Amino acid sequence: MNLVQSFKQTVEEARSNPGFTSLYVGGVAFAVAFTMIFAILYYVRLAPIYPEYNRDTTMYIKNISVRHDATSSESMGTLGLPFVDEFISKLHNYEYMSVMSFTMATFVQPADGSGDFKVLRNIVDPNFFKLYEYEFLAGRPFSEAEMDAGIKCAVISEDVANRLYGSPESAVGKDITFGYINFKIVGIVKPGTSMFDSSFAQIFSPYTAEDGYTRMSNQNNARRLLGRYMLAFKLKDDEQKEAFKAEMEDMLRKINAADTTGWVTRVNEFVSNTEMVFRENNEETDLLANIKPYLTLLLVLLIIPAINISGMIGGQMDRRMAEMGLRRSFGGSKSELCRQVMFENLILTIFGGLVGLVVAWIVLYSFKGTILGLVGNSWNYLGDIVEAEVTGEMLFAPAVFLGALLICIILNILSAYIPVKFALRRPIVSSINAKK
Repeated sequence: MNLVQSFKQTVEEARSNPGFTSLYVGGVAFAVAFTMIFAILYYVRLAPIYPEYNRDTTMYIKNISVRHDATSSESMGTLGLPFVDEFISKLHNYEYMSVMSFTMATFVQPADGSGDFKVLRNIVDPNFFKLYEYEFLAGRPFSEAEMDAGIKCAVISEDVANRLYGSPESAVGKDITFGYINFKIVGIVKPGTSMFDSSFAQIFSPYTAEDGYTRMSNQNNARRLLGRYMLAFKLKDDEQKEAFKAEMEDMLRKINAADTTGWVTRVNEFVSNTEMVFRENNEETDLLANIKPYLTLLLVLLIIPAINISGMIGGQMDRRMAEMGLRRSFGGSKSELCRQVMFENLILTIFGGLVGLVVAWIVLYSFKGTILGLVGNSWNYLGDIVEAEVTGEMLFAPAVFLGALLICIILNILSAYIPVKFALRRPIVSSINAKK
């Protein structure tokens, strides 16, 4: 098949049937736009995107429970520092660990008295900036020595630095007051993405600098293990992940066997970023079971427009029946004609796919706040603090383009192959005599 000649014929055929071409391209664009909005939203939460470049090798512990079997008393929640100190810190099968809280809102009090403004804050340790590769525009992360000494220092995002001091460079070494407590600014980072629950904040400070900070709970039983933190572990590969999981489970067995007071400690969640995304608002623990509804929705978004487009192609083939018969009478084989028609439809499908991809970008950018709220629980409380952000890294990623191309190819095969094969089964004489 001569590709240049086939392309010219496709263009000529499209020009001679503008109604069919417009409906075809519009149908494909509609299907691709909806599918790509769905795909992009989950791509940005699963792919390695700034600053979460280590998603594939990061695991989280966010929730533990302690239960007293004799009294049926049970407490469940986030982690306390005693759990880290007494147990997790004694494990070995990980590269490094970061202790962090969940993002919280606070108010900054500007030195110029211009009025308080609301920001998002996280209390972390120095390993946080190894795990999440924030770009420092000025200054540095706080150190282990500052962490151990409980120095009141902070790393802030560029937008907060600009609002307070005009530029990142001007903010380094200055004070920032939030919650009516002064902290020294040691570093300014390029802002992260507000969709990322684990890494996003506008102020980061050491958890040892918290007023009333203590590493020990006032509880004298297993409830002392509960607190306000979560843990993130950087692992080398799946082999180390399984080794760490086995080591942790063995540790928990020993803890529970040695506890003479009847308390049983359990880690409820040791999960990856992917598992956290697909398990939101879902009691299922099996990753495949959580992914199935999304795959079903994706198939529906592809199959319904494919059926409609297939009917359009069937009508188009009836119109071209005489042309097909004539070309076969001059030696054209069924396979050659099938490839030609499939190629024509593939070109139109790709064009429609590109239109749909652009439409998806425009819709996603124009209505980002509303759309982000559909897929991220955090946006329910972030929306009044920070503006939704959709970056070029999210939209113009190779995976997005390959996804759009794959959708176009699948649509082409689903919608064009069957009507073309049925049309070419007709005898040559019947095809030539068909109504033009």
